Amino acid sequence: MVKLRDIAEETGYSISTVSKALSGKGRMSEETRNTILSVAKQLGYTPDFYAKSMASKTKILVIGLIVPDITNPFFAYLTRGVERACGESCLLVLMDSFRSLHREEQLIRTARFYGVNGVIVGNSRVNDELINEISKYVPVVIFDKECKCENVVSIVMDNYYGAYLATKHLVENGCKNIVHFGGTQELYVSIQRAHGYETAVKESGLESHIARIGYTFDDGYKAAKKLLSVGKTFDGAFCMNDLVALGVMKAIKEEGLKVPEDVAVVGFDDDKQLCEVTVPSLSSVRQPVEMMGETAGKAIIELINGHSNAKKIIFSPSLIVRDSSLRGG
Repeated sequence: MVKLRDIAEETGYSISTVSKALSGKGRMSEETRNTILSVAKQLGYTPDFYAKSMASKTKILVIGLIVPDITNPFFAYLTRGVERACGESCLLVLMDSFRSLHREEQLIRTARFYGVNGVIVGNSRVNDELINEISKYVPVVIFDKECKCENVVSIVMDNYYGAYLATKHLVENGCKNIVHFGGTQELYVSIQRAHGYETAVKESGLESHIARIGYTFDDGYKAAKKLLSVGKTFDGAFCMNDLVALGVMKAIKEEGLKVPEDVAVVGFDDDKQLCEVTVPSLSSVRQPVEMMGETAGKAIIELINGHSNAKKIIFSPSLIVRDSSLRGG
């Protein structure tokens, strides 16, 4: 491994000057800095993260972030929020479980063996027993799942209320037959959204219909196509997330129906880049995902430093109404 001493010998500068040039700190001429950087590149120098951490007055923390689907924009925004909270004081290690319970369990079990100081888990499906076991070794923050274990903080959205808001909005816009294109039953977030939907339809004297599917565009598209192909008519669709909603909208249009005139649609997450680019624009339940990610990042750092008394932090949703759910008079 190439060390600072090797670069210093090659350039003729002191180790201190080499270190400042590589870190971008300290005052020196551009010629000196460029010479050092050039030699470092030629020799194949890479910084020793752990050595830097040990030498630093402020310890650099390693945070593991486990998400179920890195391709979902929701988790991209979540990651950005965590990164913002961690800043330069942490190294964030991102892991994708591919929505596999077995892989998620493996990642959580093995994370502590790879030098992480704490773990953040998004939309976890693992049981509390495993979380409790791991939390004895490293602090854990669980996202969108309640867990009453020691050394664990839960970051949750009021998914029940968000689903209730969306469904009542569809009812108020004249929908009489509302389908909930929901997620799988093992996820806390899916269960809560289904409960909110059911409460709203029952209050309105309507029948509930839940299509247990998944979380992708294709899941929404295939489920809606299947219902429509067998003659299942519905005039409202409350969807698990925005990706599912866009898939449902595509299927509706392919069947010769119009959104929102024939079927009003509401999603969940409110990814503006998705919601505002589609035609018609998509109504959606907004959750402040970047803020939630930032809160998760701050919570794990506080847990690691032994300064946290929080057990559960709850965020409230809001409904953003756009064209896809406004049926008019």
